[in-house]
Amino acid sequence: MNATPEHLCIAAGVVTLAALGGCDSKTAEEKGAAMATEKIDMAKGVGDALHAKGGQATEAVTTGLGSVVNGFEKGVQKSGRKIVSDDTVAKAGLKITRALDAAGGLDLYVVAEADAIGKMRVLAYDVLDNEIGRATVALVRSADEGKYVRVPMDEQVVLSSISRLAVSFKPGDALAKK
Repeated sequence: MNATPEHLCIAAGVVTLAALGGCDSKTAEEKGAAMATEKIDMAKGVGDALHAKGGQATEAVTTGLGSVVNGFEKGVQKSGRKIVSDDTVAKAGLKITRALDAAGGLDLYVVAEADAIGKMRVLAYDVLDNEIGRATVALVRSADEGKYVRVPMDEQVVLSSISRLAVSFKPGDALAKK
């Protein structure tokens, strides 16, 4: 048999193909199974870690949420309206310590150190210090008494826009003579 250069090239190609095909003993199916097993093991490891540490993570998140809620409540109280009482309020033995939104107006917490009868005037201001509402309410308080007083506001007053309250007190006739 005569070996021509063409036959030698064909033989070399067949040997090369056989050698390349024989180098990898794993089939594509085996490679896929190995990759899938690796991914499954990775997912299982993540799941185990979450299971082991999940309680701690949940506790940390809930503690954080609790802090956020407490901070929000404190922020709401701190960002409350500024209450400015003039001398007439102090002379009557009154203190206004808190202002809360109420249906149709505000509830002011008024503490009386002495008996007080008269009229309390409340002016409401926005952040630009523009008057946006006013009301006058009758007040009768006994010494050492603290109660909320409803201060009605016009329905057009947006209560959340009130940033400052100015309060004054005009004693009634019974106290004015003393």
